[in-house]
Amino acid sequence: MTDAVRTVRHGDRWRLLTPDGRPFLSIGVVHADDTNLRYPHNAGIHRDRYGGSRRRWLHEGLVPELRAWGFNTIGWTAEYVSGSGLATEGRAVDLGHSEGLPPDLLAEAGIPYTLSMRVAEIEHWNGVPAYRDPRGPAFAEWCDHLARTLCRPDDPHLLGYFLVDVPAWGAHPTGAGYPAEDLGTIAEAYYRVATEAIRRHDPHHLILGDRYGLRAGVPAAVLDAMAPHVDVLSVQLFPGPGPERLEAALSTIDGWHARTGRPVLIADTGNWCPTVLSPGRTGWARDQRERGDGYRVTAEALVARPWCLGWHWCSWVENPQRGFGLKDPWDEPYADLVAAVTETNHRLPAGQ
Repeated sequence: MTDAVRTVRHGDRWRLLTPDGRPFLSIGVVHADDTNLRYPHNAGIHRDRYGGSRRRWLHEGLVPELRAWGFNTIGWTAEYVSGSGLATEGRAVDLGHSEGLPPDLLAEAGIPYTLSMRVAEIEHWNGVPAYRDPRGPAFAEWCDHLARTLCRPDDPHLLGYFLVDVPAWGAHPTGAGYPAEDLGTIAEAYYRVATEAIRRHDPHHLILGDRYGLRAGVPAAVLDAMAPHVDVLSVQLFPGPGPERLEAALSTIDGWHARTGRPVLIADTGNWCPTVLSPGRTGWARDQRERGDGYRVTAEALVARPWCLGWHWCSWVENPQRGFGLKDPWDEPYADLVAAVTETNHRLPAGQ
């Protein structure tokens, strides 16, 4: 068996350790998927630069640029494709995410990466959520199927397994949800059964848990049920502009960390500004230089938090649905943003 990445605690400071015992911050990118270079406006670039090959894009494009810009992890690769946010005309959108890059291809990258195991369809963005009871045998059978299909127990580059993206454990926009009076027992079964399935097929790698959203929130009963079963508290951080909003969001995460005792991975974070393809992306920054300033401020604030294991930036190539990225829709870096990101990533100490 190959050693795996693990978490350790020194005083109140948490950190990740590589299989050979070196501390590191997981500084990653989410939504890195070459399908964002297969739209009519950029498919020619995908063919000309990478021969239309996903493998060439990974080895000749994504991984070298990640390393050059100071990133060391491929985060969640599933892509948002609905194009209209959480709600349209007051209703949650009945579309979700892609499947993301296949595990075998991710394993070829030669750097840490994450996998996701979608054990339930209860995402906050999901227009048709399915709140199935995890206390019955069907859920256990489903989780075991997913785990034996997905798990890679001997892969030294695998960081760990996420579960569900932005689960709506409280009120869902559609009105669906679990009964409040049973929420604690339902959540306990959900986390216990899902993680037992992973551990049967991979007892070594980290369980990164659900990717909680600050807007969707997490009831205390769910945090209490989660804590004994997962290794890491994963949170999405999109506070908007201004230091007071960032501090308020971090204070909420402080509370979740204190309640669960789990170190925190910021599994998805980012900012945006108007672009050629998405001129209506207003409300955070005026231009890519301000986006770079926002990255620096956020990263420095996260490094200062003793619970922080790292952060994964949203996202790689801008597409028409999400509307922001490190690279424009024609696969060119946003120079002002990438310069600030690169300087910040290389400056911050991995073992701090």
